[in-house]
Amino acid sequence: MSQEAFYYQVQMQEEYEMSKIKEFAQEMREEFLASEQEYCVYCGDEKSEKYDCCGENHYASFADLGEDVQTAILDEEIKQYEKATK
Repeated sequence: MSQEAFYYQVQMQEEYEMSKIKEFAQEMREEFLASEQEYCVYCGDEKSEKYDCCGENHYASFADLGEDVQTAILDEEIKQYEKATK
């Protein structure tokens, strides 16, 4: 295999992996938006009866969170996905 063909193959593999991650992120966003799970508006942790995340008591659904908190939650899910698929 020539060096050019090798680089092309690597580039195609990277593009495929990125498309799978984008697809996964979109699926996760849709699932989170449909869920009734509540999250801390400050740190993004899931509401739990046994765990008080950052000491605050303000929770909202995923759809009601700010874009920065939504992005942080999705980024964490993507990291876990990447770790599980490698």
